[in-house]
Amino acid sequence: MKLAQAILATFLVLLAHVCGATASGHKPAHTIGQDILVSFRYEKQHRGHDPNVLFSRLRDSIISLGGEAHHARVLFHAGREFEIDPFFIASVAFVESNFRPKIQSNRSAKGLMQLRPIVLEVLGVTNPWDPYQNVMAGAAYLRHCFERYAKYDNSTYLALAAYNIGPGPTRKLENSQAAARFVKKVLTVYNKLSTDPLSCTRNNLNAEINANRYAGVR
Repeated sequence: MKLAQAILATFLVLLAHVCGATASGHKPAHTIGQDILVSFRYEKQHRGHDPNVLFSRLRDSIISLGGEAHHARVLFHAGREFEIDPFFIASVAFVESNFRPKIQSNRSAKGLMQLRPIVLEVLGVTNPWDPYQNVMAGAAYLRHCFERYAKYDNSTYLALAAYNIGPGPTRKLENSQAAARFVKKVLTVYNKLSTDPLSCTRNNLNAEINANRYAGVR
């Protein structure tokens, strides 16, 4: 476990350089500050709760969305590894791929988390179709995006926008209509999964997304 963490930390440093990280000399934050959606919310919300119960809820939700039980296991592991609510990572995966591990976009983004070639290369993913490698790399990249934009009040929006179109200046992220649509879709799904996950199905979540009944963007 310690070796895996060290390797992933090294990959994140490389990713920061490739994607245009924060200014030289600025040390990335180790928390997400006031952001309410990810990171330590997972630990605080469920502290003292049986992790088996949380995993069972996650597994049942993933299956109802068309995924498989082993997808829930890797999402749960990724949530703990990168201190991100696993339901949040699941929301990204659902919007990106509908939990279809073999899907590829017209821009060559691959797998459950729809990772672009540069992300796959920097994070050392040898098989983008493997759910474990894909989700772990996606969670690492998502964590990098949150840490990069943690100082901003709208860090959730910026991090998700950067995940979708690539890190860049805040103005670029805020002005991208494609990123705005992606963020709203993810937050729609996350709001549903985090409040009443067992009532969610692939059909009703996709119907809500298509009807543009989006969650408020922070």
